Amino acid sequence: MKKTAFIYCRVSTDKQETYRQIKELTHYCLNNGYEIVGILEEEISATKSIKKREHLIELVKVSRANFFISQDISRFSRNTKVGIELKDKLHQLNVCLLFTQTGLFSLNEDGTENDTARLLFNMLLSVYEMENSTKIKMIKSGLANAKANGKILGRKVGYKENLILKYPKIVKELKTNSIRRT
Repeated sequence: MKKTAFIYCRVSTDKQETYRQIKELTHYCLNNGYEIVGILEEEISATKSIKKREHLIELVKVSRANFFISQDISRFSRNTKVGIELKDKLHQLNVCLLFTQTGLFSLNEDGTENDTARLLFNMLLSVYEMENSTKIKMIKSGLANAKANGKILGRKVGYKENLILKYPKIVKELKTNSIRRT
């Protein structure tokens, strides 16, 4: 059977980039005999709901890939429930997940689920979810501590951005009584 791969790269913010992930995964595929039939680069939190991630399943389905390849389970999901649901939906399409960090295939050659990979996948999803939750709690605690010590968070008191200077084209349109086009 021909090995066709759908490459998945994800970052959480617009300050991050997927270039390194794409480069390394493309290199991995070429060195291991996978034909790349799809690539998805996303800027989305890995904690998002299944509803906000369903496009991923559709893109893989359209690509007809039989392998879904990403660097790391944390790139795939940091929400245990969503990660398992996505994995199960990919398995229903007979797509094997492969994370280059662990090197484990989620499906055996006969198409059955790899029990060792399932155990590791579920454990790591839980670890990544806990790590994310702990980080959020630490940030909130740090902000509360800073506030308690008199630190002013956010914009400086009295700060107002001059929107007239920031959006001169819109101001001009409004002054001419025209309807703003969106």
